[in-house]
Amino acid sequence: MPISKKSKKLDLLDMDVGTVSEDLEVPVASEVVFRKVWRIRNFKKIVSKRDFLDSPEFRCSVNGMSTYWNVSVRFWKGPNGKKISNPLVLCLNLTGCETEETGQARVRYQFGIWDASIRYWEFCDISNIILNLENTNELLSIGYKTLGVHDRHIDNDKNVRIMVKVQIIQSEEEKHSLSQDLARVLANESKEYCDTIVECATQNGEEPFKVNSLLIKARSPKLGVMLQKYKDPKNENIRYKLDLSVLSYDVVRELLRYIYTDKVDNTDTHANKLLPLSTRFNLPGLTALCERTLLESMTPNNVPNILLLADQYGCENLRKAALQYCEDTEAIKGSVQMGKSLAWRVMEMVNPDLFLEACESIGSSSSTLDDSPGSYSDGFEQ
Repeated sequence: MPISKKSKKLDLLDMDVGTVSEDLEVPVASEVVFRKVWRIRNFKKIVSKRDFLDSPEFRCSVNGMSTYWNVSVRFWKGPNGKKISNPLVLCLNLTGCETEETGQARVRYQFGIWDASIRYWEFCDISNIILNLENTNELLSIGYKTLGVHDRHIDNDKNVRIMVKVQIIQSEEEKHSLSQDLARVLANESKEYCDTIVECATQNGEEPFKVNSLLIKARSPKLGVMLQKYKDPKNENIRYKLDLSVLSYDVVRELLRYIYTDKVDNTDTHANKLLPLSTRFNLPGLTALCERTLLESMTPNNVPNILLLADQYGCENLRKAALQYCEDTEAIKGSVQMGKSLAWRVMEMVNPDLFLEACESIGSSSSTLDDSPGSYSDGFEQ
């Protein structure tokens, strides 16, 4: 689960376009996710009058570097040239940067909109971009998403809340740290450090990975006992073989990346495949990383699959969060009761006890939603 730190109260500028409040989400040490919430006041009225909207500027500071951002709303135009008020175009813009050292950084961002009817954040897909960060005051558009705004998104005060989550991962961050040094060793597969060949399923003729047996044994004793003595006729330094041939190349690559660096690239893509491996090979840090990713990506469509996964591999925190999500989300009721979802029917067949437990959670739906593990409460708003 993410560690959430509430930022200090700030005096916010009350503008026609609303205000921005913030919260910090710290998935693991040295990685910070900035969560900014833009409350657009009297939404329908202001959208009808304006040709564009820009949020107040906000700052994200990490590792001695300060970046400045805003979120803007733009509108599509129809064939007649008139503004289309819905759906909106949400844009994330870099408005400035202050840094002592220039360099590349990967920026991950995600938009969300508050469903006021069931008090839950609806999120768009996560996007990534590589930026050259240097001292500048010039505006740079990072990316955009098209977003429909419906009656359920407008609260009793006629406001709409938009969230953007921003994570800045500097390429040179902790460049002399152990994880960074080991990442370079893994990437280069340096002969002097590698004594183990890792076999996996390949599709495009990829070469087997070459790794260090000491790291494998230290990080996962269960993987360590799977090492087989082996002589490679092409490389006299290779002494062991690790047979993971039932796993795809991409999954093995991310598993090894975690073993070397405590990190995974594109966790949202691989979490459902890495979670079973994390429990099988006793990598609790990877389990927590996958649980957090699956929790953040939970939707009415994928919650039955997440429930099955959590139950099968003994991930109790994720299981409880998924059941709580079932209890708190109105959209799930129709999928289960009317038999619309294939995923729910599969769950009923393969794990009827879990299906009944989920149905009981849905049937005992509570109106107290603020503490739902799958949603963000009003507590971080300023």
